[in-house]
Amino acid sequence: MADIYVRPYGDRGGSPLRAVILIVVALVLIAGIWIWLANRPPKTEEAGEAVAAPEAAAATEVTRTVASAAPDAGLKAPGLFSQAQALANSGQPAQAQKLLAEVVSTTTDETLKNDALRLLGRTNVELFLSDAPSPDKKSYVIQPGDSLDRIARRNKTTVALLQKMNRIEGSLIYPGARIWLPAAPFVIHVDKSDRTLDLMINDKLFKRYPAGLGRYGKTPLGTFRTVVHQTNPDWSPPSGGIIPFGDPRNVLGTRWISIRDKTRPDTKGFGIHGTADRDSIGGETSNGCIRMLNEDVEEVFMLIPRGTEVIISE
Repeated sequence: MADIYVRPYGDRGGSPLRAVILIVVALVLIAGIWIWLANRPPKTEEAGEAVAAPEAAAATEVTRTVASAAPDAGLKAPGLFSQAQALANSGQPAQAQKLLAEVVSTTTDETLKNDALRLLGRTNVELFLSDAPSPDKKSYVIQPGDSLDRIARRNKTTVALLQKMNRIEGSLIYPGARIWLPAAPFVIHVDKSDRTLDLMINDKLFKRYPAGLGRYGKTPLGTFRTVVHQTNPDWSPPSGGIIPFGDPRNVLGTRWISIRDKTRPDTKGFGIHGTADRDSIGGETSNGCIRMLNEDVEEVFMLIPRGTEVIISE
């Protein structure tokens, strides 16, 4: 029985005083932690604000960067024009046409716009005279009894244009063959304030040409129709007589297109003609007629038939 140890009663679980002391210490610690938590500065919130501020600044900076990187119309247009030039020079007028139309409609740079308009006009003519489809053209199947003159008159165009569009030599055509025709008649708009002549088709600009107008505003306003279309014209000056084509005094250049308003019979003697005097283009130098460079009036002469509408405004 000597190996059995019996613990005295007083050592069982420790003294009551010790337990009380432990409880008091625990309560004091808990109270202290509670007081500290209740009265400490809002460090967590301040830290959050401190973090949030740089994040907001960073977000603002990102927004600014994106906004500055986003290409607006003015910044985008020069690049589009360069692409269009490359396409036009590589024989892809249809692709160049689309880009140039976008440049013209979006750019605020007048110099760039004018450059794009010149290239667009050249591209439109090239595509129009090519074998490729275009919104400005429609196809036609030649019928028995047709002739180029009959087809041209019926479709308000010229024989010269049909020959050029379809690579036709002479006047011989064959029933059943398919040819290209203009999709709609051309209309001429002359703007006296800009001194330009716009050739329109389907209510959109086909090509813009620089023009010279009458001194002292003599070029009349209104709606006219072309009447006489003459190649290598002689000139009858207001002073009388006739100055033949080729004479240096002849101011009509290589083409003459008279215009007339039937409701105003007194408005006569006006027309569209060529000139070799390049310095007279863009100014007011004529007696009231609309002057164009010889190469420009020759192109218009081929494209428009007699009876074409001419609208002159300012």
